[in-house]
Amino acid sequence: MYKPFSTLFGANKLFDFDDFKEADTMLRATLILCICLFVALIAGTLIAYFALKAKGKRDVIRTKDLTYGAICLAASYALSFLGIGLPYGGTITFASVLPIMIYCYYFGFFKGLVVTVSYTVLQFFQSPSIVHPMSAVLDYAIPYLSLAFLGVFSYRQSRYNKIITDGKHQLAAHVPFFIGVACYFAVRYISHVLSGVLFWGEYIAWDGWWQNHLWAYSFAYNGVFFIPDTIIALCAAVGVLSSKSFNRFMASSANVSTSSDVAVQ
Repeated sequence: MYKPFSTLFGANKLFDFDDFKEADTMLRATLILCICLFVALIAGTLIAYFALKAKGKRDVIRTKDLTYGAICLAASYALSFLGIGLPYGGTITFASVLPIMIYCYYFGFFKGLVVTVSYTVLQFFQSPSIVHPMSAVLDYAIPYLSLAFLGVFSYRQSRYNKIITDGKHQLAAHVPFFIGVACYFAVRYISHVLSGVLFWGEYIAWDGWWQNHLWAYSFAYNGVFFIPDTIIALCAAVGVLSSKSFNRFMASSANVSTSSDVAVQ
């Protein structure tokens, strides 16, 4: 039988969460690893923030930004409970990530990162499927933090105004949104596939062709839930971003004068 790479990380058995001592050790190790990841992420964000400040720019954080972030976070978390779950983890939801995507896109990377970190933490408490601390990083931390890519390709009012002035459909102004979704899709999918290969392979009841094709199995299994989940979110996004009233509302509510992230002092 094919042996997965999990032994490289010491994940040679499935953790028994009914065993309090074992579960406590597992969760403590996972917590420490994730804290280190978040600390590194925050440190990187602070470095980027001060780099912008040194160039004469500052991050504009308003009460409205925090309010919208809380609403989008709550909406995504609530939607994540509604869906079709798979036996080894993964759920096809009703566009649960869309509110986070919209927030990151309109409010930019730095504000979006705060919301994505919060959402990642919430996902750890929602029926987590973890077999090793590193599997928590690949199945939860990296996938959900990658939503921040939508903030890298953030909304700009000037781009939207030009598209409308040229008589083009408003969706043409949101091409960066879909580029951000593509980056999110690639990073999250690869992360899930790697987790399946490195950690989950030995816990699957192997039989037939899949026994010697772990990579193919991981791509197929993760594709079963993640591809439909992303397509649903994309279809909902097309409907939302095609709405003229939504575009007017977000243009007046979310965007700052020069970009979604910074304003010249």
